[in-house]
Amino acid sequence: MSITKNHVYAILTATTLVVAYFLFSIVPPPKLEFRDRAFPRGFRDLVLESASSQIDPLFGLQRSPLVGAASEQGLQEVCDALFRDPNSPAVGNRDSEVKIVAFLDYRCPYCKKLTNIMSKMQADNVRNVYKEWPILGDSSVLAARAGLAADKQGKYLAFHTRLMNSKLIPTAAYIEDIAIELGMNKSQLRMDMNSDNTTLAIQRTTALASALGLIGTPALVVGRTIVQGEITQSQLERLIENERHLQSPKVC
Repeated sequence: MSITKNHVYAILTATTLVVAYFLFSIVPPPKLEFRDRAFPRGFRDLVLESASSQIDPLFGLQRSPLVGAASEQGLQEVCDALFRDPNSPAVGNRDSEVKIVAFLDYRCPYCKKLTNIMSKMQADNVRNVYKEWPILGDSSVLAARAGLAADKQGKYLAFHTRLMNSKLIPTAAYIEDIAIELGMNKSQLRMDMNSDNTTLAIQRTTALASALGLIGTPALVVGRTIVQGEITQSQLERLIENERHLQSPKVC
């Protein structure tokens, strides 16, 4: 059988495409850059191009009443507030090697993307702790209260995921519709939404965010690393592995 020029061109084209596919599919893991923090002692920032600020709260920001000076006591307060607050919804083993604390607002567009990314981390020996930080208006506050109230009925993750995946602005009626859909007790939900305990939980999160110098949502604390700005799934996965294999003693 004779081979025409068209056959040769077709073979070369196919070979080029195959080689190009393998070359571009071999993507090196993302390089992570860190910057040590003066406060909290032992913590660090992940430097991201998308981050709008690299402010360290020890320089120029008003310190929250949650913590005092950069002391052992102050560090312990921060660690307890981040990882051991019983009023913060959490998913995953308490003894997981790496804990992720997420400061989120239901009206924050990238928080919605991050929620889906975090859901994929749950099977990797990671504990996710959620901090309701409503900074984008009354509907955000309403949704945050509802999220914390849903946690009282053991429905936090289902409610959180449902609302984060919605394009609708949270309203009382819409929240009740979700509650019915998830089999929650509406009367109990309303009572817990308006409780002093829920108000205090949001106030504590706001104080903690201020103490850490967080400037907006989403914000993450992954082990001892603070992340402000958009992070990709591959960056988060690499950060988790970095935290998991740290040679230095754990900060918290």
